[in-house]
Amino acid sequence: MAYIQFQLKKVVKSNISVITICLLLLISFIVLGLNASASKNNSFQSQAKDNLIMQNDAIKQMSNSLKHYKRNGEAYNLTQKSIQDTKKQRQDTLKLLQAFKISDWRTIYSYQLKAASLAKNIQEKNNSVNNDEKRALTKNVKFFEYLKRHPLPYEENPPVTGIQFLLNLNQMYLPFLFILVITFILTQLYTSKYKNKTDISSLLPITSNKKYALDSFVGISTTAIIFYSINLIVFIVAAGIFKIGSLAYPFYLYRNLQAATLNQYVPTSQVIVPIAILQILVGIFIVTFIQLISNLIREKFPSLFICLLLLIGLSLATTVIVPFQKAAAWLPTTYFNVIGIISGEVSVQYHNIQVNYITGILTLTTWIVIIYIVGLLISKMKR
Repeated sequence: MAYIQFQLKKVVKSNISVITICLLLLISFIVLGLNASASKNNSFQSQAKDNLIMQNDAIKQMSNSLKHYKRNGEAYNLTQKSIQDTKKQRQDTLKLLQAFKISDWRTIYSYQLKAASLAKNIQEKNNSVNNDEKRALTKNVKFFEYLKRHPLPYEENPPVTGIQFLLNLNQMYLPFLFILVITFILTQLYTSKYKNKTDISSLLPITSNKKYALDSFVGISTTAIIFYSINLIVFIVAAGIFKIGSLAYPFYLYRNLQAATLNQYVPTSQVIVPIAILQILVGIFIVTFIQLISNLIREKFPSLFICLLLLIGLSLATTVIVPFQKAAAWLPTTYFNVIGIISGEVSVQYHNIQVNYITGILTLTTWIVIIYIVGLLISKMKR
């Protein structure tokens, strides 16, 4: 217990730990601010107001142009019909704005579903529209179909409320930023016991196996505390400013957890547990990997460089190198984007059905066991 406390105090007192954690929190809050600014400018309500202005201007211009056309002529009749159509659209816009005032989400989603379906039907007839664009339009229709059935308050895109912002942050930014932070912290922790590549902690009355296990425990505890503390702080701030959000809000699954094609929206609550399980395994893998490299190299900066190169470098390389994508299911770095794995987005992106939740659990568990055993053997040999 004394050894664990000693190692944890190293982390707490380290300037690297304090600085990197503060920077990560600062970046998270900057992202929240940027999301808030973008969502305010692109909200449905602001779009509806802009549409109303354009419709009023169009009616005014077309009414003025009627004076220059011969009554009952072709141009006159077409313009008059356009005026009537625009007035109907304006009436719908006014009803939509009224629905926003009273938070009548079912009515709002009915109008949005109608518009999304119309856009989908028009674009499907357009031969120049590619399959990705058609799939995006279909996804948009399914989104409003779900919200019409479950009339929850709309989450602007990008999201800002507590739950939805955390999901966005954990998908877009935290996977790599957190790995960067924890690699700095743990390489310093694991290499601090070496002086001129000699393990001075070997003088302690602890067996090598027990010390290695305790170091793993400290690393996993540190990773968990930092990761969940950052998420909790960000959640509290986002929820305090923009409300909590909803676990019933739609989450899109390209494939289900067994890798079967789904392409449906489900409540966010259905994916929270799988996300948490995969995140825990990813965290344990990262800790055991950094511990192995640190014990093997025994110097801070070379260990740091190799860890970052293999963890972040390999993960990024998989997104662009096709041969890596074919083997992606068996690379532990593939599963750093946990939310992308759970949604099936990564599987679709790599055209690899084997990249899924179940394979992720098997792959990460296997690598954790292998790396831990190799680390134990190296620790014994170099003692």
